[in-house]
Amino acid sequence: MADDDIAAEALLMREPESPRDNLDELSGSFVSEETQSTSPSAFIWALSFAAGISGILFGYDTGVISSTLVSIGADLSGPLSTLDKSLITSSTSLFALIASPLAGVLADRLGRKYVVLVADVLFTIGALWQALTGSVVGMIFGRSVVGLAVGGASLVVPLYISELSPSAFRGMLVTLSILFVTGGQVVAYVLGYVLSQKSHGWRWMVGLGAVPAIIQFGLLLMLPETPRWLVKAGKENKARDVLRRVFASDTSTAAERVLRDIRQEILEEEAASKLVNPTIPGLDSCPPLTQFQDRITELLYVGSNRRALVIACMLQGLQQLCGFVRPPPQSLKVLAD
Repeated sequence: MADDDIAAEALLMREPESPRDNLDELSGSFVSEETQSTSPSAFIWALSFAAGISGILFGYDTGVISSTLVSIGADLSGPLSTLDKSLITSSTSLFALIASPLAGVLADRLGRKYVVLVADVLFTIGALWQALTGSVVGMIFGRSVVGLAVGGASLVVPLYISELSPSAFRGMLVTLSILFVTGGQVVAYVLGYVLSQKSHGWRWMVGLGAVPAIIQFGLLLMLPETPRWLVKAGKENKARDVLRRVFASDTSTAAERVLRDIRQEILEEEAASKLVNPTIPGLDSCPPLTQFQDRITELLYVGSNRRALVIACMLQGLQQLCGFVRPPPQSLKVLAD
């Protein structure tokens, strides 16, 4: 296994072969062209803001429950017990945890855009269900549906933005989508304050979460799939059209260069996958369960992937253990007590 590990890493990190060496000068000019741009195009800004609405939904749905628990009173068949409040609050996080790995598999098989659209449908169903329910069980169900949407969108949206953004602006645009999460929490607290003064105002608090989801669904219908997924799906012509929209200032050369690099990266990943798991003929032709197992094998047994996994888990674990994510759902309840 150690030899396979070394071989896989060497394949991914090897020096370009002679056909690509001949294109080094052209690649260098492409990097220069891309970095000369002072700001993303209007298309990229529109795409990033449309996709970033998921961040607002994430922040809103995790923040609004704080105001809801304070305002809900006895509307759900009597006063809420401590257990009721705990289940209502934690169900979102539990189902987000369940949805995240499934969303990754679906994003590879069906497309990034498709997963975000499904998340919007779940956001809408969950928000309206919470607004109309009259029982604690119904509230828990609505929060669980929202959790599925949160888990899928929080995983796929940064991937969707990064695969469509030019490398010079990728970090900035992905960070912007994360900032939308905090913006969603702010909106939730402001609306919570305003609507808490109204009778049954909590139903409006949770129900309004459907509005951004419906808006994003409509916007995404007009936006493309990512070029990387299109190439993997064998739709290179569509990928080329998308890249020409991304690099509007250079509709031929820049798009072709990026398309070539994407194609080469996919070939390298498939070759590395076969080294780690040679019994699998081709990832795209395998059943979903086999694809999932193959991804896990690559993640655990390719050294570079394993190191990235450990670092990412450590960062997320430290963030969770510091307790930062717990105050938003409970903050108003603590202050009210």
